[in-house]
Amino acid sequence: MVASLSEVGSTATTVAYFAREGYYAKDDRRHYLASSWHGGAARALGLPKHVSSRVFEKILTGHVPGTEIRLGRARDGEHQHRPGLDLTLSAPKSVSLEALLHGDRRVTGAHDAAVRATLDWVEADLLQTRGYDPATGRRPRVAADGLVAATFRHLTSRDQDPQLHTHCILANMTRNRAGEWRSTEPTEIRRSVKLIGAYYRQELASRLIAMGFHIETTMIGSVPGFEIAGYPRALLDEFSSRRREILSWLEKHGLPFSSALTQQAALITRERKVERDLDELKAEWTARAAVLGVARDRSVARPGRRKKAGKTARKAGRPYVRTAEQLAPEPPGLSAREIVWRAVEHLSERASVFRENDIRAMALSHAPGRFGLAEIDTEVTGLLADGHLVEARVRGGRSFVTGDALRSEREIVARMRDGKGMAEPLAAEARVSERLEETTLTAGQKEAVRTMVLSRDRIVAVQGAAGTGKTTMLREALGLIGERPAILLAPSAAAARVLADETGARARTLQW
Repeated sequence: MVASLSEVGSTATTVAYFAREGYYAKDDRRHYLASSWHGGAARALGLPKHVSSRVFEKILTGHVPGTEIRLGRARDGEHQHRPGLDLTLSAPKSVSLEALLHGDRRVTGAHDAAVRATLDWVEADLLQTRGYDPATGRRPRVAADGLVAATFRHLTSRDQDPQLHTHCILANMTRNRAGEWRSTEPTEIRRSVKLIGAYYRQELASRLIAMGFHIETTMIGSVPGFEIAGYPRALLDEFSSRRREILSWLEKHGLPFSSALTQQAALITRERKVERDLDELKAEWTARAAVLGVARDRSVARPGRRKKAGKTARKAGRPYVRTAEQLAPEPPGLSAREIVWRAVEHLSERASVFRENDIRAMALSHAPGRFGLAEIDTEVTGLLADGHLVEARVRGGRSFVTGDALRSEREIVARMRDGKGMAEPLAAEARVSERLEETTLTAGQKEAVRTMVLSRDRIVAVQGAAGTGKTTMLREALGLIGERPAILLAPSAAAARVLADETGARARTLQW
């Protein structure tokens, strides 16, 4: 239920894949109608509504239809051109079940509309190309004018479970503001995959809520998401065999559940997808659900019952009275400002500086269907205006630090400055040199020990990368200061236990 982004490695392989799936065959109407062209540049090219293999292949190889232009460059006698990106937007499992197992076509329509809205936003906010600055000779990233995207809606996973998802092939083709055809610059899209996924889920959730569905927030790994209310976990897990396969591979190899490793596991365990008749699959899905013995709570999961019940009552000549539960308003939730601040708190616990897009993605994910990106951005601006957020000058997109973190860092720097030359060394020079000669520490570790125990400053900072022997160095430093009490602090209880075990000193958490 997350957005994934991958490079389209081969035009021929990509065209052949969708040909095998039947998305170009007009005699296979169900598949053919599930493909479409999308984007302002696609409209400028006059592309038809549905995708044909000939035009698709031409665009992926850099040929601009109706012109003599071919994007890319010649090198060593060969033409080089990146075909594009495959952005895949997948619906939550309960949404797939509602649309495919229970046959609610409106849900499929909501997914399609959410995909289109997401692509429109990517086009407006993230799509870039390269410009040219004659004064410096540089080619900065600039906003592009129009997307060329071929979309293919799929209904099943590779394990033939219900899985409503759409492959959006973002062709490496756009225009600059002057209307000239150019290749795209994908950096901003690549940086924003989490935000793209959150934007899609927000669009989907808002449409489902408008249709009368109740949704509830959940977590898919480390990614916040949602499910339609009324679906038992057992039912969702029964039709998530592909996910179980990926998690099983990670567990077998002792690897943590992370976005990068999950994607790697998905590629390693992926088998060729075999297309089967949808009606045949629906019969199998129904049988599996019956054997499982659990079902969705229709009174919660399925909307539109009040309208239908009212119409039935009027036909029968009797009044239709809503129950107290049907009349009850939705319980109040957190405000947009509170949701944004919770996202900021979550991010600031893990990094002192964090990107604006991470705030936006986190906030959207924690309020599916309630607040749009414009409302989230308004609250970020408000936090910036009142000093709770401070813009940080770093590369890689607009980033922030919290006002509290900035004040803490300034206080630390002030204490370090005030403490310079204000302390006595923790050990004698001769003893330190003698002790270090007897150790097998590296030159860097020895220098760190000397800095720590011989400095006349109250605060000394030592920084070391993972695996450079910081704990070993610290143990030697502690041995040199004798009976002086030492308390070691670590960011987590597990890290504190490791410090205590390996150094023999008292160790506590930073929170303590």
